[in-house]
Amino acid sequence: VILIESGVGTDQHGQDLTKACVRACKDAISFNSVPSLERLVPGGAGNALLRLQLAVPFDSSADGLPTPPAIDMAEVQACFAYGKLLPVEILQGGARFESMCSVPSLGDSAEDSSWVYAIACVTVGY
Repeated sequence: VILIESGVGTDQHGQDLTKACVRACKDAISFNSVPSLERLVPGGAGNALLRLQLAVPFDSSADGLPTPPAIDMAEVQACFAYGKLLPVEILQGGARFESMCSVPSLGDSAEDSSWVYAIACVTVGY
Protein backbone atom coordinates (compact mmCIF):
# COMPACT_ATOMS: atom_id res chain seq x y z
CA VAL A 1 0.00 0.00 0.00
CA ILE A 2 1.35 3.39 -1.02
CA LEU A 3 -1.53 5.71 -0.19
CA ILE A 4 -4.89 5.65 1.59
CA GLU A 5 -7.20 8.65 1.39
CA SER A 6 -10.84 9.31 2.12
CA GLY A 7 -13.29 11.90 0.89
CA VAL A 8 -16.87 13.04 1.24
CA GLY A 9 -19.25 14.05 -1.51
CA THR A 10 -22.81 15.32 -1.50
CA ASP A 11 -25.70 16.09 -3.78
CA GLN A 12 -27.88 18.64 -2.07
CA HIS A 13 -30.51 18.80 -4.79
CA GLY A 14 -31.53 15.91 -6.99
CA GLN A 15 -30.51 13.11 -4.63
CA ASP A 16 -28.04 11.79 -7.21
CA LEU A 17 -25.73 9.29 -5.54
CA THR A 18 -23.52 9.06 -8.63
CA LYS A 19 -22.74 12.78 -8.29
CA ALA A 20 -22.11 12.33 -4.57
CA CYS A 21 -19.77 9.37 -5.22
CA VAL A 22 -17.83 11.25 -7.92
CA ARG A 23 -17.43 14.21 -5.58
CA ALA A 24 -16.30 11.91 -2.77
CA CYS A 25 -13.67 10.28 -5.01
CA LYS A 26 -12.39 13.64 -6.23
CA ASP A 27 -12.27 14.89 -2.64
CA ALA A 28 -10.20 11.84 -1.67
CA ILE A 29 -7.61 12.22 -4.42
CA SER A 30 -7.55 15.93 -5.23
CA PHE A 31 -5.00 16.99 -2.65
CA ASN A 32 -2.43 14.25 -3.21
CA SER A 33 0.71 14.19 -5.24
CA VAL A 34 2.87 11.10 -5.45
CA PRO A 35 5.53 12.07 -8.00
CA SER A 36 7.52 8.90 -7.36
CA LEU A 37 4.56 6.60 -8.12
CA GLU A 38 6.04 5.84 -11.54
CA ARG A 39 9.14 4.43 -9.79
CA LEU A 40 7.37 2.86 -6.80
CA VAL A 41 4.98 0.65 -8.77
CA PRO A 42 6.60 -2.10 -10.84
CA GLY A 43 5.81 -1.27 -14.46
CA GLY A 44 4.80 2.31 -13.66
CA ALA A 45 1.70 4.15 -12.46
CA GLY A 46 -0.48 2.41 -15.03
CA ASN A 47 0.01 -0.82 -13.07
CA ALA A 48 -1.06 0.65 -9.73
CA LEU A 49 -4.03 -1.11 -8.20
CA LEU A 50 -6.82 1.10 -6.90
CA ARG A 51 -9.17 -0.19 -4.27
CA LEU A 52 -12.31 1.93 -3.97
CA GLN A 53 -14.81 1.57 -1.17
CA LEU A 54 -17.97 3.70 -1.33
CA ALA A 55 -20.27 4.07 1.66
CA VAL A 56 -23.70 5.21 0.49
CA PRO A 57 -27.22 5.19 1.88
CA PHE A 58 -29.04 2.08 0.71
CA ASP A 59 -32.60 1.97 -0.58
CA SER A 60 -35.26 -0.24 0.99
CA SER A 61 -36.63 -3.08 -1.08
CA ALA A 62 -40.25 -4.23 -1.04
CA ASP A 63 -39.40 -6.73 1.71
CA GLY A 64 -37.76 -4.00 3.81
CA LEU A 65 -34.20 -5.20 3.25
CA PRO A 66 -31.48 -2.68 2.41
CA THR A 67 -30.63 -2.62 -1.30
CA PRO A 68 -27.57 -0.96 -2.87
CA PRO A 69 -28.60 2.03 -5.00
CA ALA A 70 -27.89 2.37 -8.71
CA ILE A 71 -24.57 4.21 -9.25
CA ASP A 72 -23.05 4.91 -12.67
CA MET A 73 -19.68 3.22 -12.23
CA ALA A 74 -18.35 4.58 -15.54
CA GLU A 75 -18.65 8.12 -14.15
CA VAL A 76 -16.95 7.05 -10.92
CA GLN A 77 -14.12 5.28 -12.79
CA ALA A 78 -13.51 8.43 -14.86
CA CYS A 79 -12.21 10.13 -11.68
CA PHE A 80 -9.03 8.08 -11.77
CA ALA A 81 -6.34 9.06 -14.25
CA TYR A 82 -4.09 6.05 -13.78
CA GLY A 83 -4.03 2.52 -12.47
CA LYS A 84 -6.38 -0.41 -12.55
CA LEU A 85 -9.56 -0.03 -10.54
CA LEU A 86 -10.40 -3.20 -8.66
CA PRO A 87 -14.08 -4.15 -8.32
CA VAL A 88 -15.71 -1.30 -6.41
CA GLU A 89 -17.03 -2.18 -2.97
CA ILE A 90 -20.40 -0.60 -2.18
CA LEU A 91 -20.98 -0.46 1.57
CA GLN A 92 -24.07 0.58 3.47
CA GLY A 93 -23.30 3.95 5.02
CA GLY A 94 -23.07 7.53 3.90
CA ALA A 95 -26.09 9.57 4.92
CA ARG A 96 -29.41 10.89 3.75
CA PHE A 97 -30.67 13.96 5.60
CA GLU A 98 -34.01 15.66 5.25
CA SER A 99 -33.38 19.20 4.03
CA MET A 100 -37.02 20.35 4.39
CA CYS A 101 -36.50 22.37 1.20
CA SER A 102 -37.55 20.81 -2.10
CA VAL A 103 -36.52 22.91 -5.10
CA PRO A 104 -37.81 21.19 -8.27
CA SER A 105 -35.88 23.60 -10.56
CA LEU A 106 -32.66 22.22 -9.01
CA GLY A 107 -33.63 18.58 -9.52
CA ASP A 108 -35.56 17.78 -6.34
CA SER A 109 -38.70 15.73 -6.63
CA ALA A 110 -41.77 16.96 -4.79
CA GLU A 111 -41.70 13.94 -2.47
CA ASP A 112 -37.96 13.83 -1.75
CA SER A 113 -36.02 16.84 -0.52
CA SER A 114 -33.20 14.85 1.04
CA TRP A 115 -29.51 15.68 0.92
CA VAL A 116 -27.37 12.60 0.13
CA TYR A 117 -23.78 11.99 1.25
CA ALA A 118 -21.27 9.42 0.02
CA ILE A 119 -17.92 8.55 1.59
CA ALA A 120 -15.04 7.21 -0.48
CA CYS A 121 -11.92 5.40 0.67
CA VAL A 122 -9.24 5.08 -2.03
CA THR A 123 -6.25 2.80 -1.50
CA VAL A 124 -3.38 2.88 -3.99
CA GLY A 125 -0.94 0.02 -4.09
CA TYR A 126 0.38 -2.78 -6.29
